[in-house]
Amino acid sequence: MKSNYAKTLIGSAIAATCMIAATATTATAGQFHNGWNYAIDAIGDGSGGAQYDIYGMATMQTSDTIWVALTGGTPLAGVNTRDARSGVIGWGDLFFNFTGDDFLTASQNNALFGVRFAETNDSGASELGVYSNVRAKSVTSINNGYNSLQHYYNSGFYRQNTMGTDIATRQEAYDYFGQRTSIDNVIASGNLVGGINMHSQQELLNAGLDFGNFNRAGTHTFGFSFSKSLIGSGDYLASLFLECGNDGVALAGVSVPEPGTLAGLALLGVTFMGSKVRKGQKA
Repeated sequence: MKSNYAKTLIGSAIAATCMIAATATTATAGQFHNGWNYAIDAIGDGSGGAQYDIYGMATMQTSDTIWVALTGGTPLAGVNTRDARSGVIGWGDLFFNFTGDDFLTASQNNALFGVRFAETNDSGASELGVYSNVRAKSVTSINNGYNSLQHYYNSGFYRQNTMGTDIATRQEAYDYFGQRTSIDNVIASGNLVGGINMHSQQELLNAGLDFGNFNRAGTHTFGFSFSKSLIGSGDYLASLFLECGNDGVALAGVSVPEPGTLAGLALLGVTFMGSKVRKGQKA
């Protein structure tokens, strides 16, 4: 009987671990197609014209890597303009929020993960890569941009899905990013934890990316990937804005632990259950 009891407990621990992985896989929001998770952004909400219009963002996971793809009218190198202090208005940094808190709270607690992927932007991050313990800041003021989301929306650019399908309404955007607070769109501070690999549009297409399925293939599509171990695991909300705050997009998803991590969880569960068995036998 004791032997069967032990087998049952160990089996339950492994089953529970498998359930964690299965639950994480199915917990993502967004729209799924061909292995990618998409946030589809409204068209025509880019203040300043098509060159500042984001069409969508997508993520895809392998066993050890996260891929991110972006599409719209803004090139990776940004748009040359006299309106910006640097002479270029481009993409801000990408943020991952695993905390369950709103963006401002997570930022104030240095609890964001951030990715700098655009070399020409005004990020406080010194080089391209993935950063932990991130606090965000705004650079809209030096890029002829908006001082708040309310300023942006009141200028006539509200659409359904302005921030993508996962933050679909104005109120949802206010609740998460803040209504009258600054649009914090680049890394202010953080710790560099690893690099990224940039990917061309063709490389992304070869990996199954298909914005065209949602009629959202922009004039510029590019992406990057990085090791899954560099960021947290579990439910997240990923978001980014252009440097001017003229458009933004958010995507809800989940980062599933790497297989080695899951195996470690299983071993931990088995060890714990084994301890319970030994205590039961002594009793």
